Amino acid sequence: MMKHRLFRLMFGVLAFASAPPVSDAFAAAQPIFWSALRPAEQTKATMPLSGKTVSGPQGETLAWHDEGQPVALTGFVLPVDQDGDLVYEFMLVPWAGACSHMPSPPPNQLVRVVPQEPLHLERMYEPVTVTGSLRPGLDQAQFFMIDGVRVLAYGYSMSHAQVAKATATDDPDLLTLSPFGILPR
Repeated sequence: MMKHRLFRLMFGVLAFASAPPVSDAFAAAQPIFWSALRPAEQTKATMPLSGKTVSGPQGETLAWHDEGQPVALTGFVLPVDQDGDLVYEFMLVPWAGACSHMPSPPPNQLVRVVPQEPLHLERMYEPVTVTGSLRPGLDQAQFFMIDGVRVLAYGYSMSHAQVAKATATDDPDLLTLSPFGILPR
């Protein structure tokens, strides 16, 4: 009996010690702001309250290229793939209402996120902080809205991301662009 207990204890210690320190990598994540995703010469995105469109390419230049460094970025959830209140994939956007109720931000201000675990979404445009490796690369995703399908061009993606509800942020872009003011300082 004592022999089996000792074996189980040793097995447990070895299993725990050999597990990769995933949370340590995320704990060392560098907090970044939305401005880090666009070139310095590109002006801050403004929340388009009118339906006026801008001609020509806007925001296709990506500024973040450090894929090896885990980052933490705060924004709003726009579900792309969901089942009820569980979200399996979403766009992280810099202001609430982006893409569905207003024109979308430029591609370098949109991040496609696939969380490690499905996100339990309590309300639309919930502010969250995502943590993981940010990969640059222009691509497109489609999502369904009440009035049809919409295709979005995004500049960054993050897979296996940890997602936590945001309570506060210092990002000046996020605070000034939020039309609902739901993130406290």
